[in-house]
Amino acid sequence: MTPQFASTQEGPSAAPDGAAPERLAQVTGLAFDLDGTVYLGAQLLPGARDLLDALASAGLPFLFATNNSSKSAEEYLVRLHALGLPADRERLLTSNDVAIERLRQAGLRRPYLVATPTVVREYRSQGIDPAEDDADTPDCVLLTFDTTLTYAKLRRASDLVRAGLPYLATHPDTVCPTPEGPIPDCGAFIALLAETTGARPEVLGKPQPPMATAIEARLDLPAHRIAFVGDRLYTDVRMAVEHGFVAVLTLTGEAQRTDLPASPHQPDVVVESLTALHTLLRRQGTLP
Repeated sequence: MTPQFASTQEGPSAAPDGAAPERLAQVTGLAFDLDGTVYLGAQLLPGARDLLDALASAGLPFLFATNNSSKSAEEYLVRLHALGLPADRERLLTSNDVAIERLRQAGLRRPYLVATPTVVREYRSQGIDPAEDDADTPDCVLLTFDTTLTYAKLRRASDLVRAGLPYLATHPDTVCPTPEGPIPDCGAFIALLAETTGARPEVLGKPQPPMATAIEARLDLPAHRIAFVGDRLYTDVRMAVEHGFVAVLTLTGEAQRTDLPASPHQPDVVVESLTALHTLLRRQGTLP
């Protein structure tokens, strides 16, 4: 499907003004990526608050769904509230949530968890008891976006993966967008360990099915009624396309319009920002 482009004062249109794909008109719930979509660093991105407030006022279900596993859910809620956004625990899904559920399903309770201290505490609060030192015997390795990563952690993870333990990762994003530019993310750590072990993990977050299934369950809607809004082609758009969501790409983060021709995963809608998406939803009557 050729993506439609929303036209606003923000930029030119590649389709008739306000043209929205037929699939967008079927949407009754939305899920949003966070980094590069709703905010960038500590800055709220254009149109985010107005759109989310409008969805809340209209009673339309929405969800924040992030791959970024460097923070606990509590930390995310503090940030969202500080930005003035309508958020509660039921409206927040992280790749850590998906990973915790996957560990439970697999009967794995003692991972070697490469994670920040607050994330380690979150896993522990959910009945997962990470192995803390070399004397502990883990039952798997779980790689997250650990912004406190050390060489000692990498070496221990590498040794355990080479020893044959089950190996999982929260998400495949190679970089995380920041106001200063992209920084290494979990996917970069995966690539590093692949060089030392030859192994690739079971990935749980976007674009993989466990995250998509969790989004569908949280919103309690069939896939074709859900629009997933994100800034990355290889995670956000790919997951939406492969799971049957309506794929909305916002050009406020990683992906640029020039990336579209080479992408095997094409969005249904491309917008300059959430302001443009808000305009589309109003024009078709989804929002007042």
